[in-house]
Amino acid sequence: MPITKVKSEFKKLSDILDNDIIADECTAGDLKLVHDQFQEAILSRDPAKLIRDKKLTEQLLVFEESNPIVGKAIKDIMTALSGMGI
Repeated sequence: MPITKVKSEFKKLSDILDNDIIADECTAGDLKLVHDQFQEAILSRDPAKLIRDKKLTEQLLVFEESNPIVGKAIKDIMTALSGMGI
């Protein structure tokens, strides 16, 4: 069940990117990077290590301040991954 939650939350992040909800090109680029890093982590054999190495928590803090909707989507993914022990 937890992987279903991760996939659901990841889809929300993908939808934000696909629908051009982010008007600022720089923010959209940063979000694409975070999206790709999450995707890489989810597909890897050691997602916890990749998440630590990519410093996604630091990027989450930036998005929480600059774009609360995106920040919530990222936080929800991290919470779902945490629920899986990642």
